[in-house]
Amino acid sequence: MTILRPFLAMGGLGLVGVLSLVPGLDAAVEQIRHLPDAPPVSDAALTAILLIQPTVLVLVAIAIGVLLAERAGLVSILLRRSRGKAAPEAAGGWLNALILAGIAGTVAALADLTLRRLSPGSFTHIPRLDDVPLSGRITALLYGGVTEELMIRFGLMTLLLWLGMRVLRGRRPRGLVWIAIALAALPFAAGHLPALMSLGPPDEVLILRTLALNGLLGLVYGWLYASRSLEHAMLAHMATHAIFWTATPLLSALGL
Repeated sequence: MTILRPFLAMGGLGLVGVLSLVPGLDAAVEQIRHLPDAPPVSDAALTAILLIQPTVLVLVAIAIGVLLAERAGLVSILLRRSRGKAAPEAAGGWLNALILAGIAGTVAALADLTLRRLSPGSFTHIPRLDDVPLSGRITALLYGGVTEELMIRFGLMTLLLWLGMRVLRGRRPRGLVWIAIALAALPFAAGHLPALMSLGPPDEVLILRTLALNGLLGLVYGWLYASRSLEHAMLAHMATHAIFWTATPLLSALGL
């Protein structure tokens, strides 16, 4: 089984997403500078240190996916191509993936706006889903759409499904697939809490909203990975962010 070539190809993609975090790390570096035991190193060195964790996580996840995805019956077009194989039949359905992402993103944007009206005090320090600077949008597309999918779906979900199949001696019932999808969606949702907490102490409304909306989206991306390919999940993830930025002002203007 060819391992190095797909690992390098997918690792390059994952690291592009990690590097897209750099513009948003200025605030974190500044916070570290104000700590009493802040390390006496340059800002560039602090930024590099902050990038170590996501770099290690994505590379480990890619290694897991490269080793186990095909054994678990999961598809990555890039993985197959980098091994000299033709794209599978699952390579179709791109429009359907975009439509599903559009529906899920619109539902999430509508739910967010509704909660803002019902509990305005909870959102006083939380920007709207479309209130994102250009650097943040690039990060959402590259880190969110690519690197997070490599970590959560290609790495974690693949591992969970493979372990389940080992327990079931190679069987892959639909229920097992959905268990893997759901279990992978949990850390995906929880992984958005640190960014929420960096904006200020969240209340129960904000915590539940973050977990519920991202958990729902995680189920969508996981289903696309299981039924189509990793790249379909990536496309849907990126498209969802684009829907946030376009649907939120439109829904708000309509009074929804």
